[in-house]
Amino acid sequence: MRSGRILLLLTLVAILSIEIVGYQHYRSDMAAWRIVQQSLASLHSALEREPATRLAMPIASARAAVDAFAAAAHRFPRDHGARLQAAQHGLRYLAISANGAQGIRTWEAMSAYSEVTKLLPRDCDGDHLAFSPALISEAFAVAGSYFIRESISATTQKERSNWQQGFYPPLDLPRETAACQRLERATLRVAADMSKAGEPAHIAKWRYHIEISNPSGCLMTPYSDDQALPVPHSEVYRFHLDANRKARLEKVFCNTDKPADAIAVSINGQDYDPVWLLDDSGINYATQLVPRTPLAITPDGRP
Repeated sequence: MRSGRILLLLTLVAILSIEIVGYQHYRSDMAAWRIVQQSLASLHSALEREPATRLAMPIASARAAVDAFAAAAHRFPRDHGARLQAAQHGLRYLAISANGAQGIRTWEAMSAYSEVTKLLPRDCDGDHLAFSPALISEAFAVAGSYFIRESISATTQKERSNWQQGFYPPLDLPRETAACQRLERATLRVAADMSKAGEPAHIAKWRYHIEISNPSGCLMTPYSDDQALPVPHSEVYRFHLDANRKARLEKVFCNTDKPADAIAVSINGQDYDPVWLLDDSGINYATQLVPRTPLAITPDGRP
C-alpha cells in the first residue's frame, strides 16, 4: 500500500514537472514571438506612412528578428510556421520594392512573380506590353505589406479573399503580347482613319465627334458603335473618338485620381460631364458618352 502511494506521488511529481517545463517553453516561445510581432507591426505601421524605398532599416530590422526566431526550434505559437512563411514572403517583396525593383526590368523577369502581377494594370505600348518600373515597385510594396499583415494576423477574411482573387488576371505573357500585336495592327488602321478626321467627307460621315483629354494617362478602352477601339500609347493623353449611335469608355483605371477629376470630355465642341459608374471589378469605371442617357453596361462590354 505504501509503495503504491509513493509511486502515485512520483507520477504526480513527474507530470507536474512536465507541465512546468512545458509552460516555461510556452512562455519562452511566446516572448520570442512577441519580439518578432513587435518588429513586424512597427514595420507595417511605417509602411502606412512611408514608401518602402525609405524603409531599408526597418525592413532589415524585421528580417533580423524573423531570422533569429526561425533559427531556433519553437513549439508556440501553434501556427508559427505559417506566420513565419508569410513574414519571409512579405520581407522578400518589400526588399525588392525598397531597391526600386532594380533586378526586374522586363515582363519576362516579372513572370516569376505571378501573384504580384495580379496587382498590376497592364496596357500595350505598340506591339508589346508597356512596362513601368514605378508600378512594378509599388506592386511589390503592396504585396509585401499584405503578407506582413497576414503574419501578425491583421488581415480580414475579405482581405484574404481579395488577395486570392487579385485585381487583374495573373500575367500570361505570350497571350497578352499576342493581344498587343493584334491591337497594334488595329491601331494602324484606326490611325489611318483618324488622319482623315478633318476632311469634310469624314465629318459628314459621323454624328458625334468626341475629344478625350486624359493628362494623367488613365487606362481605358473606348467603344464606338459597339466596336472597341485601341488607343495608341503615344496618344493616350488626348485622343479623338467618332460615333454615329453610341460611344462609351470601359475599364477606366486612374492611378491616383477618380476619372471625374482626371478626364475631360467634349462632344461636338461642347464640354460634357460624364456619369462614371464603378464596374463589377470594384476598381475600374465606365461611362456612357452618347446617347446622353446612361445605359446599363455589362462586364463583357455590351450595353
